[in-house]
Amino acid sequence: MRDYSNIPVLNWEGSISAKKAMAQVHHAEPVILQMPEDFILAIDISVCGCEKSRSSAQHIDCHAADTLKALAETNRMPELAELAEIAHEAGQVVDIETDNRRIIIHD
Repeated sequence: MRDYSNIPVLNWEGSISAKKAMAQVHHAEPVILQMPEDFILAIDISVCGCEKSRSSAQHIDCHAADTLKALAETNRMPELAELAEIAHEAGQVVDIETDNRRIIIHD
């Protein structure tokens, strides 16, 4: 697994969290989004362009726009779709940790 110990964690609590995450990502700064218990992290890794990981619970280097838009649609969170565009424009990629309910946005 990758080391994310130096990346700030943001507990997702709706639109306020989305604005904070957008500001962070807009400046090409990495961020970990800790998603709520009921958040669904199921994605099609081939459609999202994810690389293989040693762990089946982790998907790495996924295309930011495709991944975040898919999660936004599945979870009915339009803020994630907006974040998807900003992450794409900033050249970021996304890692998903399904076992920890975390979305890691980084370069």
